[in-house]
Amino acid sequence: MKTYKPLPIPKDSAWERTTLFDRLHWRIRYFLTGCRNLIKWAPTIYHDRDWDAHFILKMLQKKIEFQREELVNANRHMRIELYNRDMTLVLNLLERVREEYYNLECMDYWDSDIIFNDISNSGGHKLADIVEKWEKYDEFLLKYSSSVRAVIKEHGEQDDKQRLCLMVSRYNHKKANKLLFRILEERLTFWWD
Repeated sequence: MKTYKPLPIPKDSAWERTTLFDRLHWRIRYFLTGCRNLIKWAPTIYHDRDWDAHFILKMLQKKIEFQREELVNANRHMRIELYNRDMTLVLNLLERVREEYYNLECMDYWDSDIIFNDISNSGGHKLADIVEKWEKYDEFLLKYSSSVRAVIKEHGEQDDKQRLCLMVSRYNHKKANKLLFRILEERLTFWWD
């Protein structure tokens, strides 16, 4: 899983820089920028599929990645450090939500073997028995104690610790999703150059 770091902010701003590109006629600049965008987006578009939310979030992630790079390199705003921080946070949350990091994290805290046993008089059908090799449920639950309290408050006490761990994982995934879209709702309109 990719982890984003805040981009380094240049000492000067785009106002102080002039390039050959800036001296071109605006129609030529517009055309060349469009060509650059086609090339820049080509790998993302190539790998895009219309299957599920994973690909929608991947497109959003790429767009914010490109926009963050543009805003930080231009460095035209007094609050660019805040925008850099917020956009980096959103990129990391998008990565975790897209890869279902919090949904699957609890699986690192136990290991099981699946044994297939024959069922007599069933015509070759098998019964899957799950045998737990080791577990660290308490360690996982201690790591997310506030989420455990919220899950217990919502669903009541749970006798099965593995089930509680799975419920906490789902709760954490939903929480990350809500945080992601809350930040986008509150900050997205400020990210412009």
